Amino acid sequence: MISCTEFIPSYSELFGYLEEHYGFAEVERYWNDIFDPDRNGLLNQKVRELGLRGCYEYWAISLNEEAADFTMYLNEADGWFLSRMHHCPSKGRLLDLAHIEPYPHYCLHCDLYRKTVERYGLCYQYNFLDTDRAACSMLIYDPGIFNGKIILTPETRVMDRRAGDNKYLHREFHVFMNMGVDYLGSRFGPAVLDDYLARFTRRYMKPLAERVRAQGLPALAENIAAAYAAEEAGEALHLHCTDRRLDVQVDWCPGVRYIQGRENQVSEWYSHTTSTVMATLAQEAGLQFTMDAYDEAAGAAAYHFTV
Repeated sequence: MISCTEFIPSYSELFGYLEEHYGFAEVERYWNDIFDPDRNGLLNQKVRELGLRGCYEYWAISLNEEAADFTMYLNEADGWFLSRMHHCPSKGRLLDLAHIEPYPHYCLHCDLYRKTVERYGLCYQYNFLDTDRAACSMLIYDPGIFNGKIILTPETRVMDRRAGDNKYLHREFHVFMNMGVDYLGSRFGPAVLDDYLARFTRRYMKPLAERVRAQGLPALAENIAAAYAAEEAGEALHLHCTDRRLDVQVDWCPGVRYIQGRENQVSEWYSHTTSTVMATLAQEAGLQFTMDAYDEAAGAAAYHFTV
């Protein structure tokens, strides 16, 4: 499993992988696939049922779960919704990583929310001027009402949040990870999927591999435990670590559980986010890896590392 708290680097690396191997047109094809309104169920439902207020409610959920630094405004009477991202948690996390470069066009994928919003007759404008410092803004308006003026009135709803106000735990990223895995596996085959996952692991997890080489298996056990703790799924994980062997047992995968709870089909290749990632990490850290068991129904797994 790639944790939802570590999803953003995998997302950025996937964009880069697609462009490097198949060109930018393939990146755009992928964006159009995963942002199809019929697949982006929650936003589609909210806007269909509530219009502009649905935009406000959707991003209130998403941005709070991502622990974003933002201010949102909604004025239904005047027909506009404005979101100002003071510091994007996604782009910000990428900029904070010293050992990998963010995908150059990373922020452009957010414009694909346009497909859902415009489906219901609303207009969508995105300002990308400050994405180099992880800031942006978005205006959505009803062309039948909006007069071009953004004026705060007593009727304007305002939500103002700082990054420290919320815990970073956006479980919806599991759904996007699942869609990405399924896209690569179904379109290009499992060999390409494994190539991407191995590349992501070598690049993003390089500091971890170096730490494990220096400190041994306890450093790896600590990292795995931290990932499940961040997912609030520590009870699903069981570790037994010695100087020579680390045994890992997972009773249920938080990613699989969330995907199923959202009534989505878990990709037949989702297990590769454990098997390929852990095998590559082991190789980079000078260890041996064995996948002992995997249960597709719950994402339960048993695997071990040896020195």
